[in-house]
Amino acid sequence: MKKYILITLLLSKLIYSQEVSLDKLLNEINKTSYENQIYNIKNNQNNFKEDYYKTGRYNGVKVDGGTEYKDKENRYTFESSVSYGDFYVQGEKVKNDENKVTYGAKRSLKDLVFSKDDNELSKLKVTRDITKIDLKQGIESQKLSLINLYKDYKDNQFELKLKQNALQTLEKEKKVLEKSYQMGSIPKIDLDSLLVSYNSIKLEIDKIEHILEKIIERFYYDYGLKLQEAKLADIAPNKNNLEKYISLVGEKDLKKLNLEKEITKENIKYLKYDNKVPEISVGVERNTLNDENRVFLKFSKDIFYKDIDLSNEESSLMEKEVTYNQRANEVIAERYKIQDNYYTLQKDYLVLENRVDLEKSKYEIKKLENTLGKVSYTEVMEAFDNYLELEVSKEKAKNSLNSYIYQIIVRSEI
Repeated sequence: MKKYILITLLLSKLIYSQEVSLDKLLNEINKTSYENQIYNIKNNQNNFKEDYYKTGRYNGVKVDGGTEYKDKENRYTFESSVSYGDFYVQGEKVKNDENKVTYGAKRSLKDLVFSKDDNELSKLKVTRDITKIDLKQGIESQKLSLINLYKDYKDNQFELKLKQNALQTLEKEKKVLEKSYQMGSIPKIDLDSLLVSYNSIKLEIDKIEHILEKIIERFYYDYGLKLQEAKLADIAPNKNNLEKYISLVGEKDLKKLNLEKEITKENIKYLKYDNKVPEISVGVERNTLNDENRVFLKFSKDIFYKDIDLSNEESSLMEKEVTYNQRANEVIAERYKIQDNYYTLQKDYLVLENRVDLEKSKYEIKKLENTLGKVSYTEVMEAFDNYLELEVSKEKAKNSLNSYIYQIIVRSEI
């Protein structure tokens, strides 16, 4: 445990002191997620169950005892028994009589072929696979949340940088316009237009800086990642084999549903066997009091009855079949939807990229026209604000597209 904590601290220190990418953080989640602790707890319990079912009838020693007194006969009787799996010893002591000891062994032939413990061990193998899928699904959920948080950070980081640069530009313009206004070269409305944008951007910068601080705190408290001094790289997914990734989305869900069906099938298999095969026990026994040995065979079989447990399991299997088929159809539809979303996000980004270039050109033209006295400075600031807004939208669209690719890749992991 101490070794694990030390490794975690070293990893955190490494992340703290250098540039990190989204890929690296996603890999960290694989190692540091609390889902691993939950998996270890479940796995340890499964190990205990395996040992328990393998032990079967030999799980401890059973001891019984008692005494009886009959006042008319003035006689005490002491009885006791000890059993371990198939073996047993029974003793009886009556006052003034000889001790009676019986020992022997008996075995169920039915359980020898296929026992309830065998059935549980078969189901446990399937349960282990389900536990692994639960781990992957839990980590997947964390990774998807991390991707969204990373995107929020990069969106705000870009907007902050853009507006800081814009503020520097307006700072220079502000000095020029203030002198021009003092000299009476421009009306006050031109200066006021710039000041409104200038002051608004300053407020927005303060707000974004606060948002970025909170996001960094969330990285630590949600995922244990210390990123205060780290530089977060741009979102740059591997776009190769995207169709393959999309084709694997939902596979974990379908695999888990299939495994759950297997458990139900194992239940049905055992119940049918239990109903069909009679209970047959064989044994040997020796009575020391009579110096007698005996061999016995016992047979029992329930007939003409309805098994509600078997009916419930068969109904459950039919329900699981319906659920699986429905989910399989939903997964196919979901993959088509993912493709549509991807192309829509790609189109939105390309459209905004073209519009940004156009708005930047409009702003530069308005700025030039203002110097020539053709338009007011108010129009220049309107063009500037439009350009900034579209620049931010374009970057967010790019991050949305790239983070969506990451989500597809994460969801395809099996």
